[in-house]
Amino acid sequence: MTFKKYNSINPSINPWSIKLLIIFSLILSSAPKAISATIDQSATYLKKPKLILVLVIDQFRADYLTRFEARFLPAKQQNGDVGGFRYLMSKGAYFPFAEYDITQSMTGPGHATVLTGAYPYQMGIPVNYWFNQETKELEYCVSDKDNAIIGKSQTGISPKNLIGTTVGDELKNAGYPSRVVGIAIKDRAAVLMAGHRADVALWFDRKTNEWVSSRYYFPDGILPKWVNELNEEIKNNIGKPLTWPVPSATSGLSIADMTPYFSREELTDKSSPPAEIGSSFPHKVTFGSPMSILFPFGFEITADAAGRALDALKLGQTKATDILAVSFSSHDYMGHAFGPNSLEMEETTIIADRTISRLLNHVKKRLPNGLSDAVIVFTGDHGSPPSPTWAKANKLPAGLLDEQVVAKSLTQKLDEKFGKPANSMEWLVIHDFNIYIDRKTLAAKKIPLTEIESELKQNMLGIDWVAHVITSTEYNARILPPGIHGRQVMRTYFPGRSGDMVIIPKPFFIPNLDGAATHITGYVYDRTVPLIFSGLNIKAGIYATRAEIVDVAPTLSFLLGIIPPSCSEGRVLNEALTLVGRK
Repeated sequence: MTFKKYNSINPSINPWSIKLLIIFSLILSSAPKAISATIDQSATYLKKPKLILVLVIDQFRADYLTRFEARFLPAKQQNGDVGGFRYLMSKGAYFPFAEYDITQSMTGPGHATVLTGAYPYQMGIPVNYWFNQETKELEYCVSDKDNAIIGKSQTGISPKNLIGTTVGDELKNAGYPSRVVGIAIKDRAAVLMAGHRADVALWFDRKTNEWVSSRYYFPDGILPKWVNELNEEIKNNIGKPLTWPVPSATSGLSIADMTPYFSREELTDKSSPPAEIGSSFPHKVTFGSPMSILFPFGFEITADAAGRALDALKLGQTKATDILAVSFSSHDYMGHAFGPNSLEMEETTIIADRTISRLLNHVKKRLPNGLSDAVIVFTGDHGSPPSPTWAKANKLPAGLLDEQVVAKSLTQKLDEKFGKPANSMEWLVIHDFNIYIDRKTLAAKKIPLTEIESELKQNMLGIDWVAHVITSTEYNARILPPGIHGRQVMRTYFPGRSGDMVIIPKPFFIPNLDGAATHITGYVYDRTVPLIFSGLNIKAGIYATRAEIVDVAPTLSFLLGIIPPSCSEGRVLNEALTLVGRK
């Protein structure tokens, strides 16, 4: 075999290889700056906000921002302050019809969704209360006997029932020295937004008129000084009369035009407002009474607590991004009492507008570069239907249902077919359209769960107000109603917490639970809320694209450069982002 010589010095080296190496070396030596610049640029992420301010209004229908817009404060006031809703609507990315695509719209599931980005089937909060088969009692979604409320004897509170992480948890998991705070009158609202690693979660005890927390957040059992100061200020005003006068202006409808959701003369009916505050303006209560929380007082103390937390913890004023999640609960109390078409709800929305303006201006003054240092998220935790009384008066099929009557009827059917349970056992418990079938009774009767479910379903499908009945057996076999109901069940049902059977009523049929109107379904009026992002890296505009509340957490995570919460499955709302941050 003959080998060709390429080089007299080293036969293994091709002279063309040497030439190519020399040329490539010259190229590299002539352009190091260009390559370096490219590397530097690719390493620059979006500028991160100093503060994430999450504002949720409990029971805030999507149309409240459009129906009452004429009465909102200007986006920018003459003294340089910003307004409330109008500021957010004009300066932010506004999604008028965002949705909670779940079977039952409630405070617990709603607030748990906002910063987990997860549906209830994953994060474990399908309802506010579920029936515990062991204790034979309803279990609260944030109850925790191991973490007592500071200074109280009742069952404690913590996020132990929440599965997975929140945006705040992930900030801390990433190693940032961020502070995370949740504040609301309702404990479940504060706790489920704040998450597992929160520094502070505060809620309001309506019986003692003070802000409280649990040992989960303060293991030593001592509240911070600034919380005690807030409570002292409230205590000094207890007993003073509060009057909510007749409104001087409305959105254009006269008081006579605002068809009430109840008979203003019948205050003894459960579907009427509490007698203590009166059925119409002017409403009067005593500061500190249980019903005073329905007044502007409820908004004021919540904003005061948020502002005090901002100051005391210097939120948004250090190197790391902080989170302040605030929920205004008074709107929900008023909504249940008076319904969404009442003048009271218009006035409550106007109070919310003024309160949010006050809080935004407080934040603006504290952050180094004002609101441009923040990302603000505004939404509701669910909507609300009209009262069945109003709906029927306006020719809509509707009804107010007594779950105890339904339970008694179904129990009678089971007694007739299988015989009464012995030893005072019960066949079932119904709560919030969830039917829980007693396991001890089944064991004593030696009847399989599937047989009882089938019998109950046959009896229920003939009821005129029932749209669908889903059983646990059907859920496990994925035999579900077509379309939205089946999809919502898949996103909501959590075995062991959801009922063995879930009733889906027809529109405008609600249980007789909370006054004039209550939210408990996946229909449009319950699931649809506004969603607004405002601030750093947000592109202002009104967006008709589909948005869900599960999209909030991944969008915030993208802006923060962290991974989304563990059970998150929403999308980043890319259309609402400027994506300007590279230097």
